[in-house]
Amino acid sequence: MIKQEIIMKVVIVAVLLCLQGLLYGREISLRFNPIFGGRPFEMGRWFHSGDDSVKISALKFYVTNIMFYQNNDPVDIVVKKHHLVDLDNPGSLLLEATREKNMRFNRISFCIGVDSLTNMQGVQTGDLDPTNGMYWTWQSGFINFKIEGQSNKCPARNNEFIFHIGGYQYPNNTLQPVSFEIGDSNSIIMDMDILQLLNQLQLSTLFHIMSPGSKAVEMAQKVSTIFKVRI
Repeated sequence: MIKQEIIMKVVIVAVLLCLQGLLYGREISLRFNPIFGGRPFEMGRWFHSGDDSVKISALKFYVTNIMFYQNNDPVDIVVKKHHLVDLDNPGSLLLEATREKNMRFNRISFCIGVDSLTNMQGVQTGDLDPTNGMYWTWQSGFINFKIEGQSNKCPARNNEFIFHIGGYQYPNNTLQPVSFEIGDSNSIIMDMDILQLLNQLQLSTLFHIMSPGSKAVEMAQKVSTIFKVRI
């Protein structure tokens, strides 16, 4: 009798676990991992590379429209459309979502920046709240990518550089779609190499972008190259 009760309890637990899996699905995490030329990155720390020394004081960007694909076929989209990643807020580096339990995928895509339709809707809340310091005006819209810091190569006051990259109107739309092959894993790590971005810039001559324009578009294209899925 006792043995039968134990078996029954085991069966009930197994059934509940199965139901839980069907109800809640598959937890997928996407973690952004900032690095500096392969080294762990820390905000406010001086990094030395070649003949330059660099310190980053602010780095934020929007990750939007995250989609999963099996080969070239879209299989799911993350419901939350806009994610503000702020390196001063470690919790924002981890994005989590529940996907269908039996979903299979081998590619992920997302955009760096906020799309034109959202920009035209003006001031919003949550990650799009202007208090996050990522919004200009209704005419210029959201800042898609922001990086501020100091470099010995920068001739500005206190060697400071400031890049606020945005713009959603043609021909200066800075939204950057990116896509990556990935394994069918519940945990995706996305390295972002800040040194790779700085190496593409000439901080001795260009160290200040604060409005939409062709230079912002060029830098947005450079930003899209610094992300890489860790295998």
